[in-house]
Amino acid sequence: MSVCFPASRYMRRILREPFLLLILTGIILCLLIFVAYPMIRVFSYPSLKDFVQVPQNIRYLRAIRNSLLMVVLSTSTATLIGFLFAYTITRTDVPLKKVLKVISILPLFSPPFMVAFSYLMMFGKNGLITAQLLGLRVSIFGWHGLWLSETIAFFPVAALIMEGVLQSIAPSLEYAGRNLGATGFKLFRTITLPLARPGVAGAALLVSILILSDFGNPIMIAGDFSVLVTEAWMRVEGWGDVRGAAVLSSILLLPSLIIFMIQRYWVRQRSYVTITGKITQVEKEPTRWYIKWTLFSLCSIVAVMILLVYVALLIGAFVKGWGFDWTLTTNYVKSIFSRSPELMHSLTFAVIAGFASSLFSMTAAYLVSRKRFLLRKFVDFTCILPAAIPGIFFGIGYSIAFTRPPIDLYGTASIIILSMIFWNVSMGYQTGIGTFQQISPSLGEAAANLGASSMKIFRQIEAPLIKTSFFSAFVVSFIRAITTLSVIVFLSTSRNVVATFTIMNLVSDGFYGKAAALTSFLLVIAFAVLGLAKLVIGKRMELFRV
Repeated sequence: MSVCFPASRYMRRILREPFLLLILTGIILCLLIFVAYPMIRVFSYPSLKDFVQVPQNIRYLRAIRNSLLMVVLSTSTATLIGFLFAYTITRTDVPLKKVLKVISILPLFSPPFMVAFSYLMMFGKNGLITAQLLGLRVSIFGWHGLWLSETIAFFPVAALIMEGVLQSIAPSLEYAGRNLGATGFKLFRTITLPLARPGVAGAALLVSILILSDFGNPIMIAGDFSVLVTEAWMRVEGWGDVRGAAVLSSILLLPSLIIFMIQRYWVRQRSYVTITGKITQVEKEPTRWYIKWTLFSLCSIVAVMILLVYVALLIGAFVKGWGFDWTLTTNYVKSIFSRSPELMHSLTFAVIAGFASSLFSMTAAYLVSRKRFLLRKFVDFTCILPAAIPGIFFGIGYSIAFTRPPIDLYGTASIIILSMIFWNVSMGYQTGIGTFQQISPSLGEAAANLGASSMKIFRQIEAPLIKTSFFSAFVVSFIRAITTLSVIVFLSTSRNVVATFTIMNLVSDGFYGKAAALTSFLLVIAFAVLGLAKLVIGKRMELFRV
């Protein structure tokens, strides 16, 4: 039986353990300095006049309108395709479901700009498919190319969320519906879809946040179709207007926060329980042949669009001149070694940031889950907050806050690593909270009643139970850190440049072969780490948490 202690008793216990108090104080200070402070600096850096003049700036208004348009278009198609995949995998007997699922999640572990970059090589003016195979002189630059890229890049997120929701719907409910005369589309419309609707809405809200804050795809393929993130980048890169970039980032943050709060409230309030007691296993009804092959065809088309991303990179890394000289060469692959500083920076920064972010987030999750203390709600909220912060906002915040006294980290590795650590904290924190919720507090309370300190309880009882979650958090943080672009684009200099920043510049300068080779190498690292993690932990590893 769990014992409940009043908050004052918890505080007295913490005060009796100096080391625990020191850790708690350090976590609160880190969150204040490295999460809250950069956000405050972004909002306070422009003057009120800068914000008031937003409606008078045509470029700002166009970027806002374009961002909203992309959110509506890309969220709609990404959610639709995500539901299509989730339904196919969970509710049908379509062939090759496992293969389709594996292909569908590949974009989750790839650099954020990779889809747009590959589609430029496949469908651009000198594209392998458009120019070479079809003889078309068309351009994928613009809103339509961005729409396609963001749909393919983010539908896997929607698919994973909705797959979990659809799996929670007991087949017996559909079986009962069939016994009452509902078949085909009527069964889907009256039973399956209403039960899945909360998951669909939650997935759409989360995808809309990712699309709104996406920097990698717009900077590669949007062209003159400016959105808030690219306009903020151009403010700094083109005009040195940091105030303008701060204003646009602030505008970008507000809808992201609102959508994030709605999404979390929606998911928490909705119940996905469809049956109580012991669930009877009911054999699924065979999928009608025309539905089966229609779903298989649609999912296969999307799978091919995903595979084209990797085909483009592979070919691009081994041809001499994309679009005009298709002679095979290994020069670009060999040139990767000349990029060893950028690659070593990326690898070193990602390892350090991944480990530190996982350690920090798991410790914070332990304190919030197991202790009662002042500012507990602040720690909980601030650890989750980075999930709602666009990467470019985070990067601008660090650029303003930590490149001048009193904390001047300009051009150092520290500013890159710190930004990676705290931008990824929310992933590990949510994983940690979920893990500690599954561990009964009575285990620790029994040990405490026998005189064990909090640190001894954590070290001997709870730490062994969260090793898998810690490793999962590390893998996710590492992959996000080594492939990130938006967070570091304002922080990278010649002294601390990373591979993703170099790739962006190579694509901008037209060196597609070098960019493809370097991107492929990053991809190999990411998948190698993922494969090693799956080998060590297996199915217990959790790589995505809403």
